[in-house]
Amino acid sequence: MKKLNLLLAVAFLLPLFSLTAQVDMKETMSIIKTNLVQSKMKMKEYSWIETTKTWVKDELKSTKQNQCYYSVDGKLTKIATGGTDQQKTPGGLRGKIAANKKEDMAEYIAKSMDKIGDYLPPDGDKLQQIYEAGKAAIQILEPGKKFKFSFPDYLQKGDLLSISVDVASKKLMALSVTTYIDDPSEKVLFDATYNTLPDGTQYAAQTILVAEAKKLKLAIEESGFKKGAGQ
Repeated sequence: MKKLNLLLAVAFLLPLFSLTAQVDMKETMSIIKTNLVQSKMKMKEYSWIETTKTWVKDELKSTKQNQCYYSVDGKLTKIATGGTDQQKTPGGLRGKIAANKKEDMAEYIAKSMDKIGDYLPPDGDKLQQIYEAGKAAIQILEPGKKFKFSFPDYLQKGDLLSISVDVASKKLMALSVTTYIDDPSEKVLFDATYNTLPDGTQYAAQTILVAEAKKLKLAIEESGFKKGAGQ
């Protein structure tokens, strides 16, 4: 009798759990889309400083800064304001080999920066399409408060974009991406931490990219936000 009662209780609760999960997914998806759309529009009112540090084989190779803002045609503009290069190239044949390697790495770094730009900020419509196709998955970080929404094949087959959301405050917390640059077998990972400006605009304050196959690490920090400047 007890076993029968337990089975009946489980049968009764399962639809409730399913309905709760659907509500959580729908609410979280709505927060993500609304935040991305509103923040993208508001970011066009700001200028800011982007600082990029590059490590190769755990050695800091360069630190560069750009002033960033959106031009009147809506395009993101970056103007170099300074930087340092710690890498010294030796002379002779050894220097030529080192120079070639440096050129190859510079090209890979440029592709990595472009790749980050492909995912940040995410396209809300693409996320919606993956969600409506039933491919998105949700993970509970804190019951009723914090969730992690994952979107497979967001940009290219085999990649995965995940966004962590604080439902209570209706804010994005973090974004993580698993993808690749040239070779699908050489995975590239990057994580972004979100911050919020006084008017509620959210942005990726710090992004860390790691390409283990190339022994490369990039750290990008966005700071010094000013409204109406640089346009």
